[in-house]
Amino acid sequence: MKKSSESHTERARCPLYTAIQVIEGRWKPMIFQRLGQGGRGFGELRRSMPGVTIKVLRDQLRQLEAEGLVQKSLSPQPRLSVRYELTAHGRTLGPVFETLWSWGVGHLAHIGDVASSREPRIAL
Repeated sequence: MKKSSESHTERARCPLYTAIQVIEGRWKPMIFQRLGQGGRGFGELRRSMPGVTIKVLRDQLRQLEAEGLVQKSLSPQPRLSVRYELTAHGRTLGPVFETLWSWGVGHLAHIGDVASSREPRIAL
């Protein structure tokens, strides 16, 4: 077996790599944050995320559906509309994102401390 295929096999079985692969994506954390507040229609979701294109949002929602984290339902309101919401399994990521958020806040503070310690000091 080649080293690259061994590495690929090891990554495919690694729980941490799998978790990162599921949530990686420019818009996925924002999708989770918004759907964590409750189900939303596609248009409502798109409007709440300035800068995301229809194609990218649709693709990332499809990926999350394929992973069993988001479910899509059709609501026969006055006109047919699509609604997205987190599945029970998708909601289990809430604490993960909260932990990552807290770590990110601390890391940003650390980066700020490191950057400020590198700034030249001006003697007065």
